[in-house]
Amino acid sequence: MAVTHPPLGQAEFSLVHFTLRLRDKTLLTPQLLLGMRNGLKKAARRLDAAADEDRVKLIDPSVPFDPWSSGTSKKPAPPFAFLPPGLHSQQYAEGESVALAFCFWGRGIQSLPLFAEIVREMGDLGLEKGLARFDLVGIDAEDATGSSTMIWREDEDFEAMAPPIIPVDWWLENLSIPEQRMTLLFHTPARLISQNKPLFQPEFGDIFPFMLRRVTSTLQHYCDFTIKVDGGRLVEMAGELTATRQSLSWQDWKNIAGRQGPSAVGGVVGELVVEGEGLKELLWIVALGSLLNIGKGAAFGAGNYTVE
Repeated sequence: MAVTHPPLGQAEFSLVHFTLRLRDKTLLTPQLLLGMRNGLKKAARRLDAAADEDRVKLIDPSVPFDPWSSGTSKKPAPPFAFLPPGLHSQQYAEGESVALAFCFWGRGIQSLPLFAEIVREMGDLGLEKGLARFDLVGIDAEDATGSSTMIWREDEDFEAMAPPIIPVDWWLENLSIPEQRMTLLFHTPARLISQNKPLFQPEFGDIFPFMLRRVTSTLQHYCDFTIKVDGGRLVEMAGELTATRQSLSWQDWKNIAGRQGPSAVGGVVGELVVEGEGLKELLWIVALGSLLNIGKGAAFGAGNYTVE
């Protein structure tokens, strides 16, 4: 059945795929992909040094924003989320291509040309520490039916891109998710911090508040979402659901140097199956969260999950 949801106004997103042609033989690992934030920031700084712009703010926003209007200033997340291709490493030969998917939200879609410049510049630097250098050779985007359209080719102007727009309400109404039983598959580590401590074996009731905050803050900041959501009631309902299967486990994904450090990612991965009467009211949050990821590093691919 379609996912029920509150009125979402003009909330929308674009699902964009960047095609990268690798310059060298490359072992592309999930850890390397999740470290892409470093490569993006370095590329943005290099572009900023050559022009009077501040592209770094796209990767690391600094505008204070409080999604709960509590008076505490918080930085907004970037207007995009990287949706990693999977858990498995893959060897690519020189000249082979790989496509990386990003979801851009609301007014953040307007930043796509700027982001594309940064990605192209990152090709000279590599995804992280000189590894996986590439040429950006194409950009395509999905429309509301799932069909893909090429919006940029090499040597074209990034500013001319016109990605298809997907209304959030339309997307939810065309999903098919059971209303009484749901399976969550966490593909990349979700680092969830509660009371300054990581959650090593979270239940769904522990996870849902992170989904709620991620979704509502993104909709409020980038999509002008103004509907009052009774977060307390939804969190309470999430805690009342029953877990029929729980195989979440903590994994530490080391950085490319093979050690723990600032770019290492640790969090829970695995499967969680829940069921219960209140699930129907929570599904729209859970579904949208799958396009945003949750926890630390969510914008850059950590905490990625799918819903079945």
